[in-house]
Amino acid sequence: MKDSIVFIAPNTHIAVLAQSAVSQLKLNIPVIEAYDYKAIEALRKFPSCHIAISRGGTANYLKGVKGLTVVDLTASFFDIQKSLNELIAKGCRKIAVVSQDNVIGPTPAEFAINDIEVELHPCSNTEEIMNTVNSCIKDGADGIVGCVVAIETARQYAVEISPVEVDFFSVKKGILQALELEKNLDNQERTIDRLESLLNNIEEGVVIFDSENTPILYNEYAGRIMRPEPIDRWYKVLENEINSSSDTSRVITLNQNKILIRVISLAHDSHEDKVVILQDSTAIEETAKNIKISSYEKGLYARHNFNDIIFSCPAMEDTVSLAKRFANSDSTVMIFGETGAGKEGFAQSIHNSSPRANKPFVSVNCASLPQGLVASELFGYVEGAFTGARRNGKKGLFELAQGGSIFLDEITEIPLEVQSQFLRVIQEREIMRIGDDRIIPLDIRIICATNKDILTLCEEGKFRYDLYYRLNVLSLSIPPLRERGDDIIIMFRAFIAGFCKKKPDDIFIDDDVQKMLLNYNWPGNVRELRNVAEALSFFGSEIKKQNVERILHRNITGMSANHNSSSSIFRDDLTMEELEKYYYKYMLARHNNTEIAKLAGISRSTLWKKLKQLELSN
Repeated sequence: MKDSIVFIAPNTHIAVLAQSAVSQLKLNIPVIEAYDYKAIEALRKFPSCHIAISRGGTANYLKGVKGLTVVDLTASFFDIQKSLNELIAKGCRKIAVVSQDNVIGPTPAEFAINDIEVELHPCSNTEEIMNTVNSCIKDGADGIVGCVVAIETARQYAVEISPVEVDFFSVKKGILQALELEKNLDNQERTIDRLESLLNNIEEGVVIFDSENTPILYNEYAGRIMRPEPIDRWYKVLENEINSSSDTSRVITLNQNKILIRVISLAHDSHEDKVVILQDSTAIEETAKNIKISSYEKGLYARHNFNDIIFSCPAMEDTVSLAKRFANSDSTVMIFGETGAGKEGFAQSIHNSSPRANKPFVSVNCASLPQGLVASELFGYVEGAFTGARRNGKKGLFELAQGGSIFLDEITEIPLEVQSQFLRVIQEREIMRIGDDRIIPLDIRIICATNKDILTLCEEGKFRYDLYYRLNVLSLSIPPLRERGDDIIIMFRAFIAGFCKKKPDDIFIDDDVQKMLLNYNWPGNVRELRNVAEALSFFGSEIKKQNVERILHRNITGMSANHNSSSSIFRDDLTMEELEKYYYKYMLARHNNTEIAKLAGISRSTLWKKLKQLELSN
């Protein structure tokens, strides 16, 4: 920057030395001759100046200019020695050295050169210099060495005088100090600029209050949050929170907005500053939403939480209460329940109520994993691990759940040969991709579910005892719908209301319908109840008995001894495809895909094609 450094010489001698030093160093630093208050007037011609080089009282005057840094020209020992030798040669026996403390140093001293007494008197202003000279001469000083003021004061006495002059090297040293200082100031300015830029580009309000409760630094975001409060009122508005003993984040109401606030103390020297961090709740919600959207795009998310579980019966209340406690743990959970009872809904709710809520949730139906590829799907593989492997390999389902939770439904369908590998994952929380030699550590929460009696399978040799005991750490049993009493009516009403886009109170269910729903066995549990509600919603918000009978009869789970006549299920006008559809709907309500394929005497791939053809979903 042009004229950022200016040399202000209080006398001609120093001005000449400064010109010489500037020329030798090949610098473009202005040198002006002025002293005391006149130096301030001269400096106004250089508005870009932020560093001044001067000496003595003139330097002290300049230190009062706001935003100006002053480099003092100090006298070296050799400068003082030269003046002392001059007076000793003139016969002086007691010499006083009197000058500004920024010239000869801040510490008074007494010493002798042979039999010559020398006293060093640093002073802070002109008046002190004059009084010190008068006092020294009264005490017998016959020689005065000092600055211009000291010399002029001593002239009225019959004493020898000699000014302390700086030499060329002291002047040059002062200029070099100013250059180094300019470099450091530039670095500081760049650091401050970067800091301000950083603060103004983060989506949080930051305010730093000093020990006097004045905001010394704040960003634009803080200004927007605090608006319309003026800056001198900021501390008063936040005073209770700043002085709170709690160091945790908390929510406050500020200008009718919900704000998350956190206060950090910064202790330095004997002072303590306060850093206040403010975050608009809308911004927090938006961030959480973006995290969720990112997971949605990958399909790794949990939709349901405990608020979605509709219940009133004590058994379900105990189950939900226990599940909520499980959510705060990282231990493996085993969920037991019949098909359609809502096991995955509980798994998702546990995840969404846990500290891992914003991390992935990977849901796996173990029965749907391709036979022979179960290990590669769960653990992943590297390129070339087997024929047909992807070019760049593939992450396994455990890796996809990193940081979050993995839900393994129908866990009993994992083949025996894979169960030993799965056991290691649970024990060590690490995996190795197929074809790789690298161990990948896992940070995941495992939730499993089954609709079978695993201990019976263990006894039959179809499931490993050690794996069962590893999985069954926290056990959760979901009661079947038929044991939940009035929950059936409450849930049915809520499902109908959801499909009709009405409120539950707007749904009319007469006593006969309620009795029919309560007496029905619901082998498909909540899933079947929802499907029945969806079908009935097409008849409107008034649920009639004949419509319920028709839907339940059409629902193959109602195929029983009470409904096996040709007039209820088997009719002359039914096609083979309709009969097949009834059959597979019935089987889907009771069994998983592997069991259905086995009972129907077909392969799983044929079953999958059949279900797709009949537009049925498991």
